[in-house]
Amino acid sequence: MQDREKTGQEIKKTGFQCRMCGECCSNVSEDSNLVLLSAPEIREIIEATQLSWNDIAEPYPETFSENDSTFTFAWCLRRNEKNCIFLGPGNRCKIYKHRPLICRTYPFMITEDGLTAFECPGLGEEITKEEALMLSDELICRKEKEDMEFNKISNIYENTKMPRNSFCVIDSEGVKKIG
Repeated sequence: MQDREKTGQEIKKTGFQCRMCGECCSNVSEDSNLVLLSAPEIREIIEATQLSWNDIAEPYPETFSENDSTFTFAWCLRRNEKNCIFLGPGNRCKIYKHRPLICRTYPFMITEDGLTAFECPGLGEEITKEEALMLSDELICRKEKEDMEFNKISNIYENTKMPRNSFCVIDSEGVKKIG
C-alpha cells in the first residue's frame, strides 16, 4: 500500500500546478491524449451527461488476437481529431466534477516503482502541502481502483471463452462485443 505522506512529500518536492494549457487533453503527439477509462467511470459520465456509452468511450487501440477473435482490455475517452471531446472553451473540462481518475491525477501515476511524473508544463511549479496530500489521496485511490479493475478483468478473461470472429472489449463488467 502506498504511503499518503511519502507520496505527498514526493509530489511537493516535484512541484505541480495546472496551467490550464490543455496539452493533456489535446493530441500534441500520437495518442498523447489517450485517456483510459473503467466501466464504472463511463457509467458515471453517462449519468452526468446523459450521453451514450458509445458517445463517451471507444475501445482502446491496442488489440490482441486469439481463436479468430480480436479484443482489447480497456476503453478510452472518445476524442475528435485534435482533442478530448470534453475539452471546452478556455481549456476547461466540461465534465470536471465527473472526470476520470487519470485526468484528476495527471501528470502523476503510481507504479510498482513508486511515483512517476509524465511530461507537463505545470511540473516544477510550487504546490502547497495540502494540495500535494489531496493529490496523493487521489493517486492512491486511483491505484487501488486500477488494481481492482485489473483483477476483475483478468478473472473474466481467464474464465470466458471469446466469441469467434468478433471484436470485443473485456472490461470489469464482462465481454462486450463491438459492432
